[in-house]
Amino acid sequence: MPIQKTLILIAFSFIAVIPSFGRQGPARMQTGRVTGRVTDNRGDAVKGGRVVLTRLPNEARSATTDDDGRYVFGSAAPGDYEIRVTAAGFGAFSKKFSLSPDPGEKTETTIDAVLEPERISETMTVTPARAEIRLADAPASVSVLDSTDVRAAGAQTVDDMLRQVPGFSIFRRSSSIVANPTTQGVSLRGAGASGASRTLVLTDGVPLNDAFGGWVYWDRVPRASVDRIELVRGGSSDLYGSDALSGVINLLTRPPSERIVDAETSYGTRGTSDLTFFAAQKWKGFGASVSGEAFRTDGYFLISPQLRGLADAEAGSKHRALSIRLTQDFGSDNQIFVRGNLFDEDRRNGTRLQRNDTATETIATGARFRTADGSNWNLTLFANQQRFHQSFTAVAANRNSETITRLQFVPSRDAGLSFNWSRLSFRKHLFVAGMDIRGVRGTSDEIVYGGGRPVSFVSAGGRQRRSGFFVQDLFNISEKWQLAASGRYDNWRDSSAASVERTLSTGVVRPVFFAPRSSDAFNPRLTLTYRANDRFNMRFSGYRAFRAPTLNELYRAFRVGDTLTQANEKLVAERLTGGEIGATWSPSEKIMTRLTGFWTETTNPITNFTVSITPTLITRQRRNLGRIRSRGIEAEADFNIAKYWSITAGYLLADATVRQAPQDPNLVGLWIPQVPRNQFTLQTSYSNPKYVTAAIQFRATGKQFDDDRNLFSLGSFTVIDATVSRPLNRYIEVFAAAQNVLNERFVVGRTPIETLGMPIMFRGGLRLSLGK
Repeated sequence: MPIQKTLILIAFSFIAVIPSFGRQGPARMQTGRVTGRVTDNRGDAVKGGRVVLTRLPNEARSATTDDDGRYVFGSAAPGDYEIRVTAAGFGAFSKKFSLSPDPGEKTETTIDAVLEPERISETMTVTPARAEIRLADAPASVSVLDSTDVRAAGAQTVDDMLRQVPGFSIFRRSSSIVANPTTQGVSLRGAGASGASRTLVLTDGVPLNDAFGGWVYWDRVPRASVDRIELVRGGSSDLYGSDALSGVINLLTRPPSERIVDAETSYGTRGTSDLTFFAAQKWKGFGASVSGEAFRTDGYFLISPQLRGLADAEAGSKHRALSIRLTQDFGSDNQIFVRGNLFDEDRRNGTRLQRNDTATETIATGARFRTADGSNWNLTLFANQQRFHQSFTAVAANRNSETITRLQFVPSRDAGLSFNWSRLSFRKHLFVAGMDIRGVRGTSDEIVYGGGRPVSFVSAGGRQRRSGFFVQDLFNISEKWQLAASGRYDNWRDSSAASVERTLSTGVVRPVFFAPRSSDAFNPRLTLTYRANDRFNMRFSGYRAFRAPTLNELYRAFRVGDTLTQANEKLVAERLTGGEIGATWSPSEKIMTRLTGFWTETTNPITNFTVSITPTLITRQRRNLGRIRSRGIEAEADFNIAKYWSITAGYLLADATVRQAPQDPNLVGLWIPQVPRNQFTLQTSYSNPKYVTAAIQFRATGKQFDDDRNLFSLGSFTVIDATVSRPLNRYIEVFAAAQNVLNERFVVGRTPIETLGMPIMFRGGLRLSLGK
């Protein structure tokens, strides 16, 4: 059955049975119900707040507040209770109370909650320390986008949302709506990227980076399921190992909650349609959720009209994603879970013959539990299998014809586990320890064309195993000083690697076998934090990080336009040394500012080195360059300027240059490819949920270069996105959104033909929210 039919069948089946989950058997000694209203400190209702009612010690139920901020729990039995209320942007409220037996009469207990605005420093985060800590105590530079930020974004994809965070960049400027997935490598703070990310991307702690190539399929995670996104900038291999060279991005999804259905659908210009949904039910300790997404667009031409020919076509895409999650709670601290995900996509790459498609299946299972000594244990096991197809062509100089040059099929599989333990000891030490293992197997099978017909078959690939273990101590030296010390040992091994070429006309086979090889790395980090008071703190950090080459970089060649990039089986790991000084200042409850100065130096960076240039072909090869340096300033500010108004601003200055290049000394002093020197973001939002919510996002990016020799410049540009929404009733909201409102023309690549970024795209739609 096609995946889109499976998605629709499972989604509607799940939603149809939601009411049956809510039925409860005969109550014992029912005494009535617990009700209340949740408001902010201005008296306005808080919609969508999460209310957890726990009959002590651990019998918990949950509800969601309605448009008027009200909640109801029925069938409350006698006993001691605790109620806890949380909502995005607010501090938590909790209260303990008792219900006495009253067999003669049912009673109603009313508990109203007033939520105070949450200070950013009080936000809880799990990514920077691999344990739950306050954002103010994080030993790194961290940004958090909550569900409100995701909802207010004019962008339709996660990568376009993240472009509002200073320092975030993709290998190419293109949106993932039309970009080839192999160009979706992520970097932070000017570390640079190729197809492979220099940033580790996770979903609930499970790697989202493609196991074979290191790039990211952002659409594997349905937008409606995203609860928040945590970004940790700076080398993070001390806890996460390879791929976390410049940081970590963790997409945290919504847990199953009591009877809720959220959906969003839209239609817009360029034949763009979208549906994303999340539905959940919780009954006693059992929880279930299903989320999905279906998207398609006709896309747009990548080549300007003056250069466009008969071979050019609109670059469009369509994808489908489905995720199912089941949980079983044993009290408030213990849980087992299983999660499955299906994803497939089809893309047209801007010409009539260039295509790629991907199909992925993922399963993850695990447990978290707390033992009597206060230890927290987390275990996750996961497995993926994926199939990727890609066609490559050569386009004639007049762009009126094209011929197939390669057909590529890349099957890959990976599996792994993640385990960590944490414990607060002596009230001053938070100890964290754990390990990760991941094994990958993949090949690149290619049919090579010459003169319009197949001439040879090439297969190259191998196996890769990565493992590591880490320890960390967050030590409160005194009331004002905190020391975070961590370190991780990693080992990786490449094996069963070979390249086999068969000439089709003669049948001659030429195999090449590569000897197994292994290497290791130790990456420490030391952070000293000074907290002068609740409004000001400073952070001093030094660290090392690394990234091992992927199977894709070692064995797979690719072509974009008239640029051919060759593989290199001799690549070695990139190694980074860095340091930073950061400060956070909150002069009032309504203002939060963060400033960080950073310096990093990377040896043996893997770059696309230009081997030759001819009028019809640019040939590059992946090589370890020598040494690159990135240094600069990162600034962020949040202003809650009035009752419903807020402003968020960010800026990154990244001086990223080549410092050493033994293979070509002429590269020394040049800019690192695909890294702009200046990035500025600004968002203004007005949020009055009773009437209207609106936001404008502004993004300016400076000049950068497409190649290592700095011959192909990509100019600066400015993009504005906007969104506005209004509730029609307590269940339905209408909205409109636009990307690139001013229809700015900007160049995203030169290969050497210029390719263009997203023109104006407008959409309108409805949001549905049904909660208990």
